[in-house]
Amino acid sequence: MNFRRRFDFFKNALLLFSLLCLTCCSSKKEVSRSQKFTYHTNSSTLQTWSPTDYTMGSEGSVLELTVMPLYDFAMNKDQDGYDIVAEMADGEPVDVTLEYAGNELYGIPSDATEGWAWKVNLNKNAVWDDGEKIDSSAYEYSLQQFLNPKMKNFRANTFCAGTMDIVNAQEYYDGEISWDKVGFVKNDDYSFTLILTKQITPFMFYYSSASIILLKKDLYESNKKQTGDIEKSAYCTSVQTSASYGPLKVVEYQADKYIHLEKNESWYGWTDGRHKGQFQTTGYDIQFISDMETLTNLFLQGKQDVLALDAIRMQRFGSSEYRVDSPASYTWKFSFNIDKKALKAEESPGINHSILSYVDFRHGISLALDRQKYVDTITIGSDAGFGLINYMYIAVPEENLCYRDTESAKKILCDFYGMNSVEDITGYNKEEASKYFQKAYDKAVENGDLKPSDKIQIDYHIYSESDVNKRSVAFLQEALDEAAKGTSLEGKIKINSVIDEKYYSNMQSGKVDVAMTGWGGGAYDPYGILWCYCDPAALNEYGFNPKEEKVVIEIEGQKMERTFYEWYMALCNGEYSMASYDIKNHILASVEKALLEIYNMIPLRYLNSASLNSQRIVDGSEQFINPLVGFGGLRFMTYTMDDEEWDAYCKENNYRLEY
Repeated sequence: MNFRRRFDFFKNALLLFSLLCLTCCSSKKEVSRSQKFTYHTNSSTLQTWSPTDYTMGSEGSVLELTVMPLYDFAMNKDQDGYDIVAEMADGEPVDVTLEYAGNELYGIPSDATEGWAWKVNLNKNAVWDDGEKIDSSAYEYSLQQFLNPKMKNFRANTFCAGTMDIVNAQEYYDGEISWDKVGFVKNDDYSFTLILTKQITPFMFYYSSASIILLKKDLYESNKKQTGDIEKSAYCTSVQTSASYGPLKVVEYQADKYIHLEKNESWYGWTDGRHKGQFQTTGYDIQFISDMETLTNLFLQGKQDVLALDAIRMQRFGSSEYRVDSPASYTWKFSFNIDKKALKAEESPGINHSILSYVDFRHGISLALDRQKYVDTITIGSDAGFGLINYMYIAVPEENLCYRDTESAKKILCDFYGMNSVEDITGYNKEEASKYFQKAYDKAVENGDLKPSDKIQIDYHIYSESDVNKRSVAFLQEALDEAAKGTSLEGKIKINSVIDEKYYSNMQSGKVDVAMTGWGGGAYDPYGILWCYCDPAALNEYGFNPKEEKVVIEIEGQKMERTFYEWYMALCNGEYSMASYDIKNHILASVEKALLEIYNMIPLRYLNSASLNSQRIVDGSEQFINPLVGFGGLRFMTYTMDDEEWDAYCKENNYRLEY
């Protein structure tokens, strides 16, 4: 999906929201250039922060510290909304649809007047961290590499589908057409025009253009290497292969230990007069640590500036004045392998995996999950999740109407869970879960896929043995044990925990039974999130082909059947991309319900993160404003003490701070 820069400040592996929700307000405290303000946080380890290839949220978050968008949404002075500010662009985009209307090469309708073609003038002060100027050629090269047919980059979809779908980008990526036919026109050294496959509003152009991230040509090219039939670049996998055009740059990196960023002195924002007093942070240190006891001790010593509050730490610090609750757009879910052949390949005498291929068994798992208990005891601060799209997604930007509050979205959840009101939905029914378990057992035995003496083993892959992961495994085991009581599966189901740092890629090759995965981002484009669930390139769940499986949706009295992928494309790039919000929300909700009915992805929780800020951190706003600006973000976050003062303060308190 399109990469969006709208996450809560990267305080740990889960707190992604306000990372680059930049503000146009100045800092409250004047500081000298000699003062250092280093933000210390933690994350899971990472392998790359390449714009074309990153897959994990932690990787994308590191990347975002080093780049700037064409336009950004900045917290306004009243701290109740946003202003749109030009960053890598110079001034507002110009709608030049009339210049291309009727042009057969680009396929813009002859009667089109607006929304199809956008001219962007560039900030002439922008340079890379080594001083090399950034002009329109840099944007052209970067788009060419994202779409390079020899590389098959993971993030190529950013420009082949969704809102920022560039004319003929897919054809270029597929190797069917030349670059001069792609909807990118270099007007001169400091302006270019993007021509899209569909009409979009000015708001969506501002919003989606942030997905255009630059690649430094010399580094990207020099680090290319042929791997089988595919060419890949080691760009952004080390200090030497990294480049920055944002406020920070990577200066140290040690795999599995830490990554450290420092102020990029070449960034235009320090000298252009438009960013005075902003970006007080001069250093950013990320330790790759997941053990919560270790992190708690480091936080209390003053060596971490944020501490995530899990169930244990919530009991200890939940009433602290330094607590911050941050909503996010992510939905976490159990993702299953439902391919019988792949599951049978894991089996050994007496050990069965293939019962997971039975929809009744997975339906039983869904009903066995007490989601409210999970968030109350394991991920405190989050909300029980029942849909694939959470309440942070805005369906009608002009009215700030949440997708989950639309009539279509409410109806599908009520229908799916058999309730009259969304307020009554729990998703939990142990008795019904038992019935579905028995039903699945009987079918599997009848079909010869299960012997009555078999044990059921479900391999649950986790990244590390963190407290949350261990408790999540135990939660699933307990839930299935309870639901299996009184059935032929009682005492026979074993959740086997497997530590797997590459479980996302292993899931996509059918080597994982179940794992917990999350999708989010792009909160003002709920239709684009379908890429995560309807495009095989993004799908985490194995054994489901959205380009083959079909859905029937009734629109204005007419029933139409299309594959999941075709509905996604029609909604985001095709005939319904400019339909009324009522129709678009109806299609989105219908596809969401159809996905839920497969039970290969079972939503568990909507991410809300509770954390502690260290005593020297001051967020730009005390209240969460909206998904676009969060609490103010990196630009407006300030410090009550610089690094030297903070070290002295911690020493005075014997490196044991009180919260």
